[in-house]
Amino acid sequence: MSVNAETNVRIAPCTLDALRRITARRGTSRDETVRQLLAEHVTAQEQKHPEDRLTHISTVLRYPPPPRWRGDARKDVPLRVRAPHALLERARAVSLRLPGQHRRAYRDYQGRMLTDAVTTAIAAAESFTDDFLTGLLPLLRHGAALGLWRLTVAATSTGPEKAWLVEAEAVRADLYLSSAPLTPDQEYALRVAEILERDEAWHAADRFRKATGLARAYLTGHDARYWEQVLYDQDEAFNDVYQDRLQADDSDDRRWRRRHGITSYDFTGRGGTAAWRAQRRAYLEYFEEWLVTRTKRDPAAGVMEEPASPGWLLRTPPTWLAHAPARAAGQPSEPFSGWVEDGRLLTFPYLDRQAFWPLLPRPGRGWQPVPGFEPVAAAAATLRPDQVLGFIEALHIDWNHTFAEEPSLQIALDLPADKARRFNFITAKEQHRIMAEARAITLENMDRFIARVADTGASDFYLRKLKEARGNAREFHRLTLQYNEHKRPKYGVARATWRWPGRTVAAELVAGSPPDLLQWLATAAHQRSTLLLEQAMHEAWQRAFDQYGFRM
Repeated sequence: MSVNAETNVRIAPCTLDALRRITARRGTSRDETVRQLLAEHVTAQEQKHPEDRLTHISTVLRYPPPPRWRGDARKDVPLRVRAPHALLERARAVSLRLPGQHRRAYRDYQGRMLTDAVTTAIAAAESFTDDFLTGLLPLLRHGAALGLWRLTVAATSTGPEKAWLVEAEAVRADLYLSSAPLTPDQEYALRVAEILERDEAWHAADRFRKATGLARAYLTGHDARYWEQVLYDQDEAFNDVYQDRLQADDSDDRRWRRRHGITSYDFTGRGGTAAWRAQRRAYLEYFEEWLVTRTKRDPAAGVMEEPASPGWLLRTPPTWLAHAPARAAGQPSEPFSGWVEDGRLLTFPYLDRQAFWPLLPRPGRGWQPVPGFEPVAAAAATLRPDQVLGFIEALHIDWNHTFAEEPSLQIALDLPADKARRFNFITAKEQHRIMAEARAITLENMDRFIARVADTGASDFYLRKLKEARGNAREFHRLTLQYNEHKRPKYGVARATWRWPGRTVAAELVAGSPPDLLQWLATAAHQRSTLLLEQAMHEAWQRAFDQYGFRM
């Protein structure tokens, strides 16, 4: 007997009313009706090409919208769903996910795949509408929904996005007029623009409001079916509309903002980070290609340029290679899959198959795992599949390369002093010195914080509490958070760290470093590289405002 999983979705009240009518007509319980509808929906959708699967217009427009402010009344209603776990996963798999949405994410970026499945299944069995949905084409194909989203992206693109999209359109125009092969820069521009439109996008209520306006323009009235087909085909008729939206002058929007006094915020930062993520994804594709296609005679180093990375140098042992064997559908790639299960290799998606790394070519023919790689693979054991390539990249980072022009972020791997002592990099005396220096810096930061809040009108009681907590980093930090966040000075605890003088984690393995050190360094390198990437994306946010931000 299949055990039902239980979850909740939030749907429009009119959708729930339609479900009640179906339940009455079928004479089943609401839970059973939902299971039947989902099963029928999933079975039908799985037989269709992904672009031909159906979605409800409310998914594309994110309707009903979530509350804008905490405490605002909700416009949707909850629906409990009890169904087998496998059915729920199949329902999510055939549902619409807009570019940039994820199953678990910040609310603006959260995909509602199960909500889409439930709503679409109900709509296929019983029509429903309300004041918002009236007149809109209720069901459309995924290809048409993504076409509508492309128009939305074009119409709402910020400066950083538009720069890539316009450049890509210029490349396509040149390609139409010339038979010359694309340059690497042109290929890169096309790929970044494609990722921006189809994989990465920023989300906000304003963007869905624009999508709603476009839906009312194209998916209502007698021509709704015609425009659904245009959005689906995305051919010449679509491109004319797309160009109009992309090239539209935003001066009217600026005048409207100025007239209404809206100058404090725009979405340029979100656009800048979306463009950064697209560039980052394109560079990771190049990294995959480099790993899989290089031979032991090819260059063993290369710079991942800014801004798609912090600008670090990647260096690999010359004989370490990756291999992506062709395999029959559903069949494991042996012996590579077995080596992955044994913790001797890592695997990552490459094109339509799996690649395996690191491998050594055997004399004559064949492959073998790199001896001693097990501790490094163990450091990646808890990573999601989509994190493995970033982990492999971190193993290649040269943490002490000297650049002719230093990157904007400091590319260095700092070890906690206790770890450095444990691995015999430093003496006990050096550890104590490092810890004493960190404590002195922290006390200076405490004194500076006390002085600054005193200048901004802190109460005598609060100042006395701060002075009593001086020397207790945890208590002092707790007290700093109680101060007015708009007046709060910066405060931080200095960490007792020692800068690792090595080059790459891969080189440490080749040099025969101890297994516990290799595993710890691999984990630390991945954590540090992840932090540097987050900082690089934040720089992209700031750079976007500096270059493209709204100005009066």
